[in-house]
Amino acid sequence: MSLTYKIASTIVRLLGVKKMFLKNKEEMLAYARKENAKVVFDLKKAKKRAERKNYFLFHREVMGCRLLSYQKDQRPADGAVLYLFGGGMITQPDKLDFSLAERIMEKTGKDVWFLFYPLCSEDVKVDKTYDVCFETYRLMTETYKAENIGVLGFSSGACLSLGIFLHNNALGRPLPMPGKIISISPGGVPDVNLDENKEIWERVNELNHKDIMIEPTYFKTAREILKGDKDILEYMLDGTVGDFTDFPKTYFYYGENECLYAYADEFKKAMEKYRAPYEITVGKGMCHCYPLARFFREGREAQDEIIELLKS
Repeated sequence: MSLTYKIASTIVRLLGVKKMFLKNKEEMLAYARKENAKVVFDLKKAKKRAERKNYFLFHREVMGCRLLSYQKDQRPADGAVLYLFGGGMITQPDKLDFSLAERIMEKTGKDVWFLFYPLCSEDVKVDKTYDVCFETYRLMTETYKAENIGVLGFSSGACLSLGIFLHNNALGRPLPMPGKIISISPGGVPDVNLDENKEIWERVNELNHKDIMIEPTYFKTAREILKGDKDILEYMLDGTVGDFTDFPKTYFYYGENECLYAYADEFKKAMEKYRAPYEITVGKGMCHCYPLARFFREGREAQDEIIELLKS
């Protein structure tokens, strides 16, 4: 483990980031809305940056949600990446996401579609989020061959990177599968009161003392927020119970010291049940979504590896 990571993880632990996830539903929603009120993306500044760095940044809406397209040329490339940010389905993307989207475009030569999917802190439930993500992917297939599309997601976005295609299977497979999926720290919010979910809940909590960022209590709160009183299909809340038939090669990344690592075996079982090709990479001693950061060696190496996967 690099010294830079050790120092950073110690600082995060001392700051008590995990305490945030102990908030109840109302407190968590209030926190999310406060965070989402902050300006993290300015389209005019972003377009000026694109002009300065000699690439194109296009903007449109999908079902009322902002969609960016990072492109090296004015015309679409032969391939593209659908980027799905993390944030527990309740908070907006941050500067690391925009930097990585730009970097992927620069290093792969592919277009990057960055979707501001609807957040469940804004009076919508997760089925609406699925509808927007699914429609965005459908639009991508009108411009690019499906086999030339890669889907990349972090945390809640990782759940969507899988969930879009579980949804596709549930709908009778109206769309072709993408070329590959890269899912960073996906998990689920199953009903932990059911006997069949007791084991995964125990494993999540066993890893809690190692996790510097996420407190398992949030998974119960998140289920309340994502579902509300609606009758939501379970695979939209817990992807491990979905249908992985005909999935493309799927790459999972987990930090060894994150509580969501408990889901690695659950996804492994699901992929093997449906004979879907997969690969799981575990960052030794690493935290949640470690490939998103480049300031420490392990994150930088994992991120570069992911970019190489997206390039092919």
